[in-house]
Amino acid sequence: MKQSRVRGGSGRWAVRNFCSECGSLLFGTPEAAPEMVTIYAGSLDDPALFDPKEALFTGQRPAGAKLAAQLVEHEALPT
Repeated sequence: MKQSRVRGGSGRWAVRNFCSECGSLLFGTPEAAPEMVTIYAGSLDDPALFDPKEALFTGQRPAGAKLAAQLVEHEALPT
């Protein structure tokens, strides 16, 4: 596994963890919320088992990128 540090949505650092073979993003931890781990649905063996309830950072998505699912949306990281 490889790691990198990037600026997160809060402006603080976040650690992103990647597969060392293919470079796929697997999970991350934001400095602003160290108790939280973000797991990227595309990294799961069966993404169909993923049942999202909320969408974060919707304020940054392109205008044409609308969600098909009815989720609680947050323009930024909820406080």
